[in-house]
Amino acid sequence: MGDATFPGSGWEGFIATRFVPISDSECLIYLVPDPQVPPRCPGCRESCSLIHDTTTRRVRDRDLFEYRVWLEVPVRRVRCPRCGVGREALSWLAPRARLTHRLRQHVEVLLTLLPLKQIAGLTGLHWHTLKAIDKARLARDLPEPDLAQVRYLVMDEFALFKGHRYASVVIDAETRQVLWVGEGRSREAIRPCFQWLGPHCEHIEAVAMDMNTAMDLEVQAWCPKARVVYDLFHVIAKLGREVIDRVRVDQANQLRHDKPARRAVKRSRWLLLRNAENLKADQADELRTLLDLNQP
Repeated sequence: MGDATFPGSGWEGFIATRFVPISDSECLIYLVPDPQVPPRCPGCRESCSLIHDTTTRRVRDRDLFEYRVWLEVPVRRVRCPRCGVGREALSWLAPRARLTHRLRQHVEVLLTLLPLKQIAGLTGLHWHTLKAIDKARLARDLPEPDLAQVRYLVMDEFALFKGHRYASVVIDAETRQVLWVGEGRSREAIRPCFQWLGPHCEHIEAVAMDMNTAMDLEVQAWCPKARVVYDLFHVIAKLGREVIDRVRVDQANQLRHDKPARRAVKRSRWLLLRNAENLKADQADELRTLLDLNQP
């Protein structure tokens, strides 16, 4: 029976002998070797009955009902005639591991669904342990990118923790695979990505980004054939901040003699930035009046 909630299954070669609560939320299961299943050599994977020595290891398994499960496992070293002395091969526990395969697989599923903080609270595992599991999962499941096939990049920045600390990320726009992540958003911080790409920079045809000057300059320096494509959100945001605002303020200053008109221009920021199809009837009338005032 392979169900994770059945105390006595999933530990090939061992038998559960005792189930001992060690706190209100934790229990300890003692295992002993199954006399009918000989240990296997870690090298040739053949059965070997010659035991060199035995050490006890305490490992975590997947939770059982309301309990976090610990296992007390006597791990043997076998003396193989062909391979010599080595720690026995277990199908459910990796060499020197403190977590069973069953728990690791459960955590890997959670890592695709939840942030690390929530998984740490659910499982009781340390943040660094979860990060190591996630890194191993990504290395196993994600292929190495074929840089010769990369033609289009997406570059962006994101905040680290709170405050003004940032990191930059570079993604293959076609496969959506993350190619590179580095701390910082300056030219010096981004440059290692292009040094890593090396001669493959010649193949880059276009790079999408926000209006980050450092990214723009590095792309121009390393990817001579690439066209820089600014994302529409930042283009419109920059238009609102630096173009419409500047024109609106200048026009308001010219209307000092006409206070009602000046007030209408000064209060028009969001009216000018709103999509025309989203305007209500009275707002459309206000916009027409505003454009009449802005004839110059």
